[in-house]
Amino acid sequence: MAGLALFLLACLPVPGHAEQREQLEPLRLDATSSFRARSLDGRSQAFHDATGLLTREQVASASHQQQFKTVEGVFNGGYARGAWWVRFQIQASPEQIAHPLEGGWWLRLNAPYADYIDVWWPDGTDDADGASGGFTHRALGGMRAASTRELPWSIPAVRLPDLPDTEPRWVWVRLAGDRSLTLAGGVSPLREQAVVQQELDYVDAAVAGMVLLMAVVSLMMGIALPDRRFIAYAGYLLTLALVFGSSEGLPASLWLQNHPLAAVRLHNFAVCLHSAAAFGFARVLLDMERQFPRMNRVFQVMTLVCLAACALAMAGWYGRIARPLNLMWVVFAACIVPMCAVALRRNIQAWPGLVGYAIYLLMGVVHFAKNLQWVPYTLATQSSYAIGSILHIMAFFFALGWRVRHRERRALSLSRRHRARLAQRVNERTLDLRQEITKHQRTHDQLALALREQRGLLAMVSHEFRTPLGTIGGAAQILADDRLGLVREEVKKEAEKISRTVLRMRDLVDTLLADEWLDASSDNLCLVPVELAGFLREKIEEHSEGIGGGRISLHLGARELPVLADETLLHIALDNLLTNAIKYAPPHSPIVVRAGIRRGHADGIPKKGEDTVPGVYIQVCDEGPGFMPHDLSHVFERFYRAAGTRRIPGIGLGLHMVHRVATVHGGSVAASNGAGKGAVLTLTLPLLGSAEESEARGTHDAVALDQGGCR
Repeated sequence: MAGLALFLLACLPVPGHAEQREQLEPLRLDATSSFRARSLDGRSQAFHDATGLLTREQVASASHQQQFKTVEGVFNGGYARGAWWVRFQIQASPEQIAHPLEGGWWLRLNAPYADYIDVWWPDGTDDADGASGGFTHRALGGMRAASTRELPWSIPAVRLPDLPDTEPRWVWVRLAGDRSLTLAGGVSPLREQAVVQQELDYVDAAVAGMVLLMAVVSLMMGIALPDRRFIAYAGYLLTLALVFGSSEGLPASLWLQNHPLAAVRLHNFAVCLHSAAAFGFARVLLDMERQFPRMNRVFQVMTLVCLAACALAMAGWYGRIARPLNLMWVVFAACIVPMCAVALRRNIQAWPGLVGYAIYLLMGVVHFAKNLQWVPYTLATQSSYAIGSILHIMAFFFALGWRVRHRERRALSLSRRHRARLAQRVNERTLDLRQEITKHQRTHDQLALALREQRGLLAMVSHEFRTPLGTIGGAAQILADDRLGLVREEVKKEAEKISRTVLRMRDLVDTLLADEWLDASSDNLCLVPVELAGFLREKIEEHSEGIGGGRISLHLGARELPVLADETLLHIALDNLLTNAIKYAPPHSPIVVRAGIRRGHADGIPKKGEDTVPGVYIQVCDEGPGFMPHDLSHVFERFYRAAGTRRIPGIGLGLHMVHRVATVHGGSVAASNGAGKGAVLTLTLPLLGSAEESEARGTHDAVALDQGGCR
């Protein structure tokens, strides 16, 4: 496809310079003639100086004058090395000689991409052939500062002198530069010159403004959706606006008047950057990475080449890359349309993109073929780029909007299908959940029945254990009784072993029964007011017999310690606390029991893990091994025993039962280590009513408890 397009373009007639005519029609300085009659179209001759070193005098010699060819239409030199010389004649009308025009006549030289424009016109003293007399010279062009011009506008213009007669005189123009060399223009009064400049500025401003507005809208839509196609399109439009804003000599005439080199290189850079943006946008719009993977790699390479061309353009080497860059544009336009047609066969939604790139192909071929001198330079070819740009960016914007609309419709359709599917799945899941709930309820009922049967079995087994254990214990006591006179020393020793074993088994059974009974009665408490001071004295007297005798001391922090509790559960909790201290403390070491009223932060600083709600505390302190740091968070778990206490009798239910009792009463229990050594267990129960504070001694003990426990 690309080769066919290049072949057809090559077959187009080249607008060469026609054979020299015997008589060239001059430009008449006549205010009554039309604007077109005073233009250069078909009234100029051109000569190519390949060396670019000839002077005006040399070009005006007879040997070179024979090489000038008449230009059909507007002069178009394309990308040529050296320089182009263009000459034409001017002639004053009798009315102009009799009544000179106010403001004078101005020569308009519209060569927007020429870097150097040198113009010579007669000062009115030369003859008709321009062989004698003087010439006035002006240096114009993109590489010359606009501030030195007579009119600092984007269209170069010079004022012509008042001619003394009606004889035609020659005007010489030299064009040189790295960009496309064209020349249009004519002679106009000052007012007409201002109108032409104003129309050109309006067109450039309108096109650039519309492109910038669409770029901003595309960028906002790309961020809001989000959609990378809109963002790529915004970048493409921004570079296109930069091309329009930097062409026609606008930067040099507006804000770079004294920096012509920067203005020219800005335009060259904009052309290269826009080329890279065009390749990148095409890749995104057609989704080449998925649909055309091979062409995607080709376009990636072209994008990188255009980006490298940006650096070359800024370095001043645009003249070396201008022709290949134009050819690349033509090839790009010829390749992209068939790709759009292929995409259209796969997806009908791609037709706006096909229309946009078809316009782009026509615009690019005409514009760059004009730059390459393959088609004539006319008003249509000159305006093709601006008109095609407007049409194709509107087509691309419509293509992107059509894509968004299609995506919304597809999303709405998917949403409806998903909603119907979700409703079906919700109904199915609801039915499954109801079935699972029914199964779980059935399982729960079966588990509750099994637990009741287990508790009944355990109670029965425990009861059956107690009967033989009582018989064994009674027999062992009889055997160990010295008053019978029947016991030898060995029999007495074995009988004592039987008694100890029976006691241990009885404690084990009692503990199991107590734990099961606690589970059964936790929801059916019998709460009564209990005065803990007397209750603690009774419990300490019970445990003072045997190995606990004389070891346990009681310190009260208040005269009255009223609580609302279940007495049976309170017995279990205190028995386990005291038994735990007696079991793990060294023989004959003291055990301290402290009790008082804690009223929160106002009365002291609570220890970590202790409750700060006002209540009655009971603290048991011993001088045993205490707790290891990693055991503190597990001591209240069922059947948990520390690694260093496995040889001491027990099954790990005592502190768990204390925790259960505290929980069902709305209190708490905490474990910690004392300031010196030993374990500190603090049971806190809610305070019943108000109680008077203890005497000074008791208060001191309470504060000492809150600040560090037993010592």
